[in-house]
Amino acid sequence: MTTEQESKLAWILALAADQDPAGIAETHAVVIGLLCARPNQDERELATHLAALQVGEWSSDDILRQIGPALTTLKSELASTDMDFQPLLPAEDRPLAERTACLARWCSGFLTGFGAGQPVLQSEDARDALRMIEQIARAATDPDTDQEAEETAYTELTEFVRVAVLLLREESLQRS
Repeated sequence: MTTEQESKLAWILALAADQDPAGIAETHAVVIGLLCARPNQDERELATHLAALQVGEWSSDDILRQIGPALTTLKSELASTDMDFQPLLPAEDRPLAERTACLARWCSGFLTGFGAGQPVLQSEDARDALRMIEQIARAATDPDTDQEAEETAYTELTEFVRVAVLLLREESLQRS
């Protein structure tokens, strides 16, 4: 794990009310959803939204004081022309069922944050991407399916989510 990933995990653990991997993934996604729906909001506005959504048990001032720099880092990651953004999910050495459950919770959290930001989607591509994220939020593994096929599907879904999030952010930027 890189120092940047460790830093991201540290602040998300501080913010997350739920310390299990799925809860951590969901908390990360709520923040990302808000940042995608309203990419131009400043850290204070984002902290106010997070407190209103009751992400963790902090006031908006506590959120800003404790993790303000991390929020700035996330905004930069999403805005990177290198497409550096990655959903915060368990490593590949974790069981597939756990990673899939975390991906589903990540998508659910993203939908919560994105919806709270009240975006206006104009393009059919953006609406399709959002519908697919809604479907992935219900993802689960099937123990009777070929494990290799399940791994491939998980990898493809994770990459789709990553790209869909960036597409939704770009559409929101064009609207603002």
